Amino acid sequence: MRQSVASSRSSHVPGQAPNAAATARLTEKKKEFEAVSAFDRASAMFLKRIEGLADDCDIMADAGMG
Repeated sequence: MRQSVASSRSSHVPGQAPNAAATARLTEKKKEFEAVSAFDRASAMFLKRIEGLADDCDIMADAGMG
């Protein structure tokens, strides 16, 4: 039977302080998430502005036909 490799692995114990690399990665992922969220909000606002312009163009087109 094969010997277990579990004894040579470092386990994650709840409550144990995360290492510096994991903390740096988490910080980077949080920054990425914040950037994507900001882009999503900006895109939604831009879409509303473009839809407003389209409505204005429709009104002008309707006025020109009458």
